[in-house]
Amino acid sequence: MDRQRSFHPTRILLLRHGHVENPKGHFYSQLDVPLSQKGRRQSLEVARLLASVAIEAVFSSDLSRSLYLAHLLAEPRGLDPLKREDLREVDFGAWSGLTWAEIDELYPGQIMKRMEDLEHYRPPGGENMADVKKRILKIVDEIMQNMRGNTVAVVSHGGTNRIMLSHFLNLPIQHCFSLGQDYCCINEVLIFPDGNAVVKKLNWKSRIE
Repeated sequence: MDRQRSFHPTRILLLRHGHVENPKGHFYSQLDVPLSQKGRRQSLEVARLLASVAIEAVFSSDLSRSLYLAHLLAEPRGLDPLKREDLREVDFGAWSGLTWAEIDELYPGQIMKRMEDLEHYRPPGGENMADVKKRILKIVDEIMQNMRGNTVAVVSHGGTNRIMLSHFLNLPIQHCFSLGQDYCCINEVLIFPDGNAVVKKLNWKSRIE
């Protein structure tokens, strides 16, 4: 690693995947649902917007809806996306693929219990937000160990992005949904050598829909 770069902030461009097929009201969880045509257009636009940025590594969830954008960012730069299961969306266990209404019918009152205690509540067979934070911070540690002082793109999901941003903002997990994360949004975070982070962009996106 360049010694001088080790004193520079590490820049993370944290991205959410594009619009997916039939997105409304489902807990897609870690199911590998496809992007819609709109989602592919959004991904192409983000890749165009970032074409001139000197990105040295591209980390991605290993789910296809994130990998599509990751490949668009990596391949023109001669890179391979670094696929990580730890960047997958929140695992909702038995709730995966169900709508809010279906969950409320099968598990009465449980959605509200989860929303009242995001950090600790686990759906049956799933994970809570504290579990998600633990695996997400493994990726942050990996970036800081191996890519310090560089610009790194991370393509992930709405839930995992909110947890990572909450960590950088010192925001309690319970309030993570106060942070908007639209499809194909761009977040920019600078992490300084002393560990302090500055969120420079939050939920920014182009005009394409």
